[in-house]
Amino acid sequence: MEILLGLLVSLVLTSAVLLVHLYKAIRAGNKRLPLPPGPPGLPIVGNLFDIPRTTPWIGYRDMSKKYGSLMCLRALGRTVIVIGDARTAVDLLEKRSVTYADRPVLNVVRLTGWDWNFVFARYGQRWRERRRMFWQYFRPDAVCNYRERQRDGVQRLLSGLLASPQKLSEHLRFSLTAIVLGSIYGMEIAEEDPHIATFEKGLESIEFLISSSLLEYVPAIVGRVPAWLPGTGVLRRVAEIREAVSSIRNTPWGYSKDASRTGDRQHCIAHSIIERLSHAEDEVNLAHAQEDIAKDAAGTAYAAAVDTQFATLQRFFVAMSLYPDVQRKAQAELEQVIGQNRMPEAEDRDRLPYVNALIKETLRWYPALPTGVARSALTDDEYNGYRIPKGATVILNAWAIMHDDKVYPDPERFSPERFLKDGAVDPEVMDPASLVFGIGRRICPGRYFADTTMFALIASVLHSFEISPRLDDDGRPVATRPHAATGIISRFEDWHCTVKPRSSLETEI
Repeated sequence: MEILLGLLVSLVLTSAVLLVHLYKAIRAGNKRLPLPPGPPGLPIVGNLFDIPRTTPWIGYRDMSKKYGSLMCLRALGRTVIVIGDARTAVDLLEKRSVTYADRPVLNVVRLTGWDWNFVFARYGQRWRERRRMFWQYFRPDAVCNYRERQRDGVQRLLSGLLASPQKLSEHLRFSLTAIVLGSIYGMEIAEEDPHIATFEKGLESIEFLISSSLLEYVPAIVGRVPAWLPGTGVLRRVAEIREAVSSIRNTPWGYSKDASRTGDRQHCIAHSIIERLSHAEDEVNLAHAQEDIAKDAAGTAYAAAVDTQFATLQRFFVAMSLYPDVQRKAQAELEQVIGQNRMPEAEDRDRLPYVNALIKETLRWYPALPTGVARSALTDDEYNGYRIPKGATVILNAWAIMHDDKVYPDPERFSPERFLKDGAVDPEVMDPASLVFGIGRRICPGRYFADTTMFALIASVLHSFEISPRLDDDGRPVATRPHAATGIISRFEDWHCTVKPRSSLETEI
């Protein structure tokens, strides 16, 4: 018996040793696997000058046509992996979501003061705490709490367009800001509120992150160079940005705290959190830690919501001016379901398949975040015989996937019909929201709030207004040429159009 037991122990130990050696061999073999294909690089700098500076989603798409949907670039010792098709995105970012849940360490995020925004946070406890708090207030069963704020924002937009349709951009941004600040902080704002200009300056700095992307390939010591030296204007701009970015996190939160002290409690996220934290006064350190988490989560919600939804609604207005047949079909559906005596409500949505398809197509046509926010590989990985090294920056080219003619035929055309079958939304067609809001562990937790806000605004505008091309000096229509500007959040550069009440004279915008 003892002999058999000894043999069994020896067998187990031998098997364990063999497994360890096998694991090491596999690891060594993985390190010998090639990186995904990509353009040849130059000595020392590698592919630094191959990284597209403008409209990178198009540059990466064109390179992917030559090198494949999983492509690699190397720049000054850094590895960049670009994903250009839906299957690879799902295989890596969803099925292996933990491996790709990290973010790269970005110098410009730290320099501009955006490191409190958990969108850019490394994967870990700090990120989990903030995302968990965010999700409590933006999960599907919670977003119905903000309908009154959304109705108020809709009314502001419609009233503004009726009074001065030439100020479409200002009215749209104001209504979105009112919805978001009201839902999160309970803030009641006027169109000329001085806080808005400060917040806008901070939000504009997000574009600085992409325009200064090459700084990521320069040693971090650049951030410690004195801003007064000649040629360091970019650093002086950074210093100005930091103050505005700080105001996004601290000013509206301070407003909510002051309102709570005076008893002016609005129904909003911040007041709910402040009320909960007030019961932890006997645990001061815990309360302070939780308040920091709450300020980060609330500030992230505001920063992430306004610009992305503004960019998406730009697309909607341009598409309606270019595709009047689509607009007429949506308006006919609204008239049939809603009639003319009331505005669309959330409860009507299930009976509006064409409007729902139109919203999906708005997300697909020109994604507001065409290359998303970069990921970072937490560990070495292998995919289809290629090695993806730990620490590699991973970019999802959402724009390229949304314009893949194998998934969406004739992708340049705005066509809600691609999402419909037999008068209903076709579940077999890939929903753009499954990618344009991110994928895997880094999917946007505010996507349901964004979706309900877009429905409220788009359905109400279609119900009340006619959108058409702008007119030149001779009164002839001038079609807009859709062109998305370079940026993490990409806006249309030209989106002038004519907006008029469906029963009134047109007014040029």
